[in-house]
Amino acid sequence: MLPILFEIGPITIHTVSIFHTGGILIGIWWLYRQAIKNRLDPQKIMDLSLVVVLWAVIGARLFSILFDGSLQWYLQNPVKMLMLWNGGFTFYGGFLFGLGAGIWYVRKHKMDVWKVSDMAAPGLALGIAFGRLGCFFSGDSYGKPTDLPWAVTFSDPLSMAPTGIPLHPTQIYSTLVLLVVFGVLLWWKKQQRFKGELFLAFIMLYALVRSFVEIFRDDPRGVYLDGLISTSQIISLLVVIPALWLFFKKLHQYKSLKLDTSQ
Repeated sequence: MLPILFEIGPITIHTVSIFHTGGILIGIWWLYRQAIKNRLDPQKIMDLSLVVVLWAVIGARLFSILFDGSLQWYLQNPVKMLMLWNGGFTFYGGFLFGLGAGIWYVRKHKMDVWKVSDMAAPGLALGIAFGRLGCFFSGDSYGKPTDLPWAVTFSDPLSMAPTGIPLHPTQIYSTLVLLVVFGVLLWWKKQQRFKGELFLAFIMLYALVRSFVEIFRDDPRGVYLDGLISTSQIISLLVVIPALWLFFKKLHQYKSLKLDTSQ
């Protein structure tokens, strides 16, 4: 499609980097907007966003290097590890590192972790949906060959996807389903019963979406059991189990408290 947006001397600006940056800005904008609505200090929220983004970039890059099948290449070309504008990020690495940094910052500044997480959840879904469009333009995270009428064929020789072959548009699948998740979270917000419910719902929904889309992907990445399961599907499972446990634990606490207050 359009892997390279433009070049400035020796620096190549990849389209995927612009969309990833746009996705990050969408997430920050959403959280900042929610902070004002909830009467939280906007400056602290901006500082929180910077901390989360920094560690998310580190985590996303590290996971990509370790688990996307490119470790040997990066070891032979270590300078390439620092060329972030060329892309090469893994969502779960960014999510886990960013989450850890975010929890540390929020606790340090005596804010409510669950409240801030709930505020951020819809913006995360919207930002990731936008960022996935960058993968489409670069040909990253491409799908398996298919003869479906909505298959896409990449023609740019610089595309990361194989050219001349109709493929599942897995990047578009991700964007569309994440937009649905965004809508579901907005609806869920109106029915919210306890703190953390929205964020835990996002984790569970994203894990489900990611595991589903992974079935149709064909790009080189960490896979196991002869390609039966990918690294992202394993991480989705590892993430969704504690999220489910916390969700039902907090739901039980909510129902118990509601029962006690009604007696």
